[in-house]
Amino acid sequence: MHRRVLEYFKTEITAIRNGKAFVFFVCLALASFLWFLNALEKHYTDHITVPVRYVNLPKDKELTGKLPDKFDLTVDAFGYTLLRHKLSLAFSPVLLDVNELTNNYLEGKFMSKYTISTNGHKEEIAKQISSEIEIISIRPDSISFNVSSVIEKLVKVRPVIDFTFAKEFILQKPPVVEPEFILVRGPQDILDTLKFINTKPIEFKNLSHTVKRDVDLVILPELKCELDEVSVKIDVEQYTEAKFEIPILIINFPDSLLIKTFPAKVKVTCRIGLSQYSKLNTSSFRAIVDFSHRSGVIPKLRVILDKVPETVLSVDHFPKDVEYIIERKE
Repeated sequence: MHRRVLEYFKTEITAIRNGKAFVFFVCLALASFLWFLNALEKHYTDHITVPVRYVNLPKDKELTGKLPDKFDLTVDAFGYTLLRHKLSLAFSPVLLDVNELTNNYLEGKFMSKYTISTNGHKEEIAKQISSEIEIISIRPDSISFNVSSVIEKLVKVRPVIDFTFAKEFILQKPPVVEPEFILVRGPQDILDTLKFINTKPIEFKNLSHTVKRDVDLVILPELKCELDEVSVKIDVEQYTEAKFEIPILIINFPDSLLIKTFPAKVKVTCRIGLSQYSKLNTSSFRAIVDFSHRSGVIPKLRVILDKVPETVLSVDHFPKDVEYIIERKE
């Protein structure tokens, strides 16, 4: 009986304590909430970031250079206003009317740059964000608008290709791009110096046949093109080996002398595509020795191939040096 009485009182005391703790935490939460509401009623200085978009650009001109795509603002506002903006997942961009900000000066042909102070337009920017926010300062504190006249130009397309060939295969001719030129529209100061529009890099390994592929172009964001891709064709063919024996031509010797080389001919070996093989003959090459380069120490002349067809993949000749004799004309 005595034990039951003790257990009863312990249970009752625990319940009372638990109830007090619950009441305490409820009161603490309520006080914190009231304090938070009171804090939101006060003014604070804080920093927020807003995106920027530029509209109403000068006619027939485009902005060049990098413009800020966001503003860092130091603002003063009630706590609940700042909290609402902090909790917002996305701000509507601040719209900057370029012609209005530059007083339409960039519309003319004599001015291509105009700088404004962003802090001089705090009120207009604040109206787009919230009437409850006062902007104290803006970073960056100034913006320079650079414009260039818009022109059109035909620009050559340059393929960016890395390729290797299977054994006994070569490039039949340089890669073909279709179209070879494209019409590009954009700022004059960019197009005046633009020589090529590159393709995105493409790679081919162990080519043994002709391939053709559509490839995207690498286009600057300031430019607009009539096409965003071109066709690149790589013609591949098998090669063969060709051999010729051609006479050695002697140059830069006096008219009063006769020069003879031993041997009088040189053997030429080259690799060439099958489509070009029939076009090769002995006249496709020329081997020379320059008598003015003779040396008393070495009684030989160096043989040089000074004429080789562009279609030849590789070429070699033998001998590299020849002996010679000199005779006087009678």
